[in-house]
Amino acid sequence: MKAVVYRGPGQVACEETAYPDLSPNGLILKVTACGICGGDLRAYKHGLRADKAWQILGHEIAGVVAEVGHEVTDYRVGERLAVAADVSCHECYYCQRALFNLCENWKLLGLDYAGGMADYMLLSKDILRRGIVHRTPEDLSDVHAALAEPASSVLWAQQTLGIEPGEIVVIFGDGPIGALHVQVARLRGAKPIMIGITGGRLDMFTQRDFGTWKVFNNETQDVIAEVLALTEGRGADAAIVAAPVKSVQAQAVNIVRKRGRIGLFGGLPKSDPMTQLDSNRIHYHEISVVGNFSYHPRMHGVALDLLARKLIEADKIITATYPLTQVMDGFNAAMNAAELKVVLTPEA
Repeated sequence: MKAVVYRGPGQVACEETAYPDLSPNGLILKVTACGICGGDLRAYKHGLRADKAWQILGHEIAGVVAEVGHEVTDYRVGERLAVAADVSCHECYYCQRALFNLCENWKLLGLDYAGGMADYMLLSKDILRRGIVHRTPEDLSDVHAALAEPASSVLWAQQTLGIEPGEIVVIFGDGPIGALHVQVARLRGAKPIMIGITGGRLDMFTQRDFGTWKVFNNETQDVIAEVLALTEGRGADAAIVAAPVKSVQAQAVNIVRKRGRIGLFGGLPKSDPMTQLDSNRIHYHEISVVGNFSYHPRMHGVALDLLARKLIEADKIITATYPLTQVMDGFNAAMNAAELKVVLTPEA
């Protein structure tokens, strides 16, 4: 079978690999779609977070059950499944408090387990019982179902931040995550402002109806002044930083009102994680700054439902599909911002 294999920084290719061994308590999924995530691109450029000589990438997955182990009674051949990234232990301090995304023994598809950029993948007992697997709604295509994984993290972040109807929410980052944040903020009744930089992606936000209230260019406009002008000098109710950029994190502190909330959604490079924020402004204005990472497993089911009902509009966010054999074309289109969201499929 074909699979997208990582063999070190800058070394990713579609290769012939062995068909996975079916375990008695697992199943084989015929993968029909797998999204390219920012984490996959970071692995390609900088290496995996774990010490791995090689791995099959991909954790935004949809497919069809091809084989079922003889001990598995709750799945059957032919069922369509969507699979998300995390596998938690269900035993640690955080799992016992339903904070599965903060699991002390957290594992990831495409890192600790072979991922979904392949013709077939094994869903082992760990993945089936402690991972995130949902049946794909009948009216949702497999390509669109692959978007449920990143949408889950966006839903969780905005729930954590308590985004409310009528609020003005600034979203830094004009990539696919930013587009999802715009749609979810609008769905929650808020007014989303997109702030990006010069390039094809920001043009997409100005030329297409993603649901933005306003769109600003951080390279050519004073975005803080623009937001203050829209809010009678107060600032936005909340800001979400969906870009791995220190300067944007600092901007977020100055763009929200007193008692505003800031979600740090995009992590910084692990080699340079330290940032500077105006702590006096945070202190005197009672600004809340929180981290947003991953999601509760139930969010994946919610995301699939919203996608199936077209309340999250996948067709506006997924702008290209590539076959596994053209993985580097897909990676380059995503890295160079030529496309918004790219999904790999077994065939063109």
